[in-house]
Amino acid sequence: RTSGHTRLLRAKATEDQKMAEDATQNTSDNHKRVEALSAATNQLSGRNVADQKIKVHFVAVGSAPMLKRSKFKMNADDEFMVAISFLRKLLKLTADEEGTISPLFIYVNSTFMPAPDERIGDLFDCFAKTGELVLSYSLQEAWG
Repeated sequence: RTSGHTRLLRAKATEDQKMAEDATQNTSDNHKRVEALSAATNQLSGRNVADQKIKVHFVAVGSAPMLKRSKFKMNADDEFMVAISFLRKLLKLTADEEGTISPLFIYVNSTFMPAPDERIGDLFDCFAKTGELVLSYSLQEAWG
């Protein structure tokens, strides 16, 4: 009776091990499929994700000076700080003799100011309208 019970336990353990191996194999296969699909999508689009460019539209608010050219292409992987620095250069906002930096407020869709470490591509994915990310800028706080 004990040997029959032992055989049954061994058979059950073997079955459980086979099921675990199958589950691991399925997970691995699914992961490979996702990677292949992602690579195929990038190849079909002709773009490398790291090289993806998005359109950014800078809109002046209040007394902020208008730009001669307001639409630019930026890297999707860049942080929002790159857009801040870029706009500061375009507007020629520099520190004065005392080292005080001119204020610059940049809002997404005239609503909120994103964190400087936010990815521009993520902002575009969530808030872009008509294929471009609209960034309103002002020299004073415009929206609270």
